[in-house]
Amino acid sequence: MKTEVRHDKTSLFFPTDPPFDAAYRKGSTETPVGPHQHDAIEFYYTLTPLPDVLIDNRIIAVPADTLIIIPPFCVHQLYHEANLIYERYVILIQEQWLSNAFCGIPASFPFMESGSHPFFIRLDKELKNDFIEKAESLVSANMLTSPSALSSLFLFLNLISGLLPASAHRPSFRQTAAQKRINQIISYINVHIHESLEISDLADHFYLNPDYLARIFKEHVHISLGHYILLQRITEAQKLLSQGYTVSEVQEALAFSSYAHFFKTFKKITGISPSRYRDV
Repeated sequence: MKTEVRHDKTSLFFPTDPPFDAAYRKGSTETPVGPHQHDAIEFYYTLTPLPDVLIDNRIIAVPADTLIIIPPFCVHQLYHEANLIYERYVILIQEQWLSNAFCGIPASFPFMESGSHPFFIRLDKELKNDFIEKAESLVSANMLTSPSALSSLFLFLNLISGLLPASAHRPSFRQTAAQKRINQIISYINVHIHESLEISDLADHFYLNPDYLARIFKEHVHISLGHYILLQRITEAQKLLSQGYTVSEVQEALAFSSYAHFFKTFKKITGISPSRYRDV
């Protein structure tokens, strides 16, 4: 269902589905969410230092008072330790809603585009207060499609667009030697995601023992190397299906051994079949 909003002779159409979800959380969790991705844009403002963040093709340490903007289909895990206190604001905005609302992707919102880089923005005291004020207005919204909620959403996006320096996607955050090595491996996987990737091949390429490679990868990424490769393959599959490729074309492009294997893996990770995902 869509709502028509008229201004002069121009008609804009806004989906009546909730355009965003916003929450403030301060607490621990027994089972942190593992590496994942979604089709929404995530704004994650951490008030807690995050020592081992997986995002895109990197493992980095992210200091407190950092806003992380995560584009659609970007694999990430922001915290992983159980029973530690994490304080954060999390705002998810539906990519399709934004695209409909703006009739495309504005140049000032590069984070809207699938496949774009994540952004990292350190907030000083003044910007922090401004961000929290606007985030709280989203958190406290009762009806997410009401005029007041949408007004708060656009004020929030206006603030974000003014915070994006050109270098915000490549921050100079600290990395340990182990993180740098893992980042090299992740980058290699992402570049070669359309090829057959075996742990033994990766070990040979990086001159590492396969068992050692698997162990240090899981220590920092918190899932097995094999599962990470599958997660990245399915993420790429979602992008290709969204672009109109057939299920068979995607299965072959991503070097799955058979249609059945691709179908089963895709449904296990996303919860729906690739053909249904393509048609949504």
